[in-house]
Amino acid sequence: MADEIDARLRVLVTGAASGIGAACAAVLAREGWDVIATDRVGSRTDMTVTPLDVTNEDDWDRVVHEMFVGPRRSWDAFVSCAGIRTRGMIVDTSLADWERHLQVNLTGTWLGLRAFLRSVTRDRERGDTSPKSAVTIASVNATIAVPSQAHYVASKGGITALTRAAALEGAPLAVRVNGVAPGPIRTPMAAERLNDPDQVKWLTGRVPLGRVGEPDEIAEVVEFLLSSRASYINGEIVYADGGWASNAV
Repeated sequence: MADEIDARLRVLVTGAASGIGAACAAVLAREGWDVIATDRVGSRTDMTVTPLDVTNEDDWDRVVHEMFVGPRRSWDAFVSCAGIRTRGMIVDTSLADWERHLQVNLTGTWLGLRAFLRSVTRDRERGDTSPKSAVTIASVNATIAVPSQAHYVASKGGITALTRAAALEGAPLAVRVNGVAPGPIRTPMAAERLNDPDQVKWLTGRVPLGRVGEPDEIAEVVEFLLSSRASYINGEIVYADGGWASNAV
């Protein structure tokens, strides 16, 4: 369970209408966090989803103003889950597809981190000294490349590098920034692959645990990284991949 301090903290989660983002929002709410769930589209029955296009600067300004401007409305934690993933060989991928993956996955994460760090800076200037934390969602495929997904792999590799750089910039503000690198997870984004027995066999053959992971298994890692239990962890990418990255060494 969240401790007494964490129980009062406010966290914004992007991509919270489905998949890993939805699981993160649910787990954090269970642990006592005040969750602001956001998504470009979609809804859920257990909490309100605030519209947010992570690629749009004006959207970020609007949400930050609505949710965090005012007395005792500090932004304490950020979880960046919004992302897309399609398949295609480099020779078959259009420039538009390439740019869309970078825009949503990488630029969307950067815009979120920028908004968060700017908000924390304002909080510090008015005397807020409480710990802050952010978690990004990278991928095992940022380290272990796979064919037919160069645009996705590149965007997640960028998130890995961005996370480490943001951790250095956040540290003087007492902000920890870490990332989680999932392996194959049973989400709507992965449904097409997981409905193909050959793809499932290929994936599970590379995972020492021999199975596909569940969104909650990623969300539990995210919750830990945000909490005070991880107070000395900063700039790390935690692999929650069933051992895939270790198996490739």
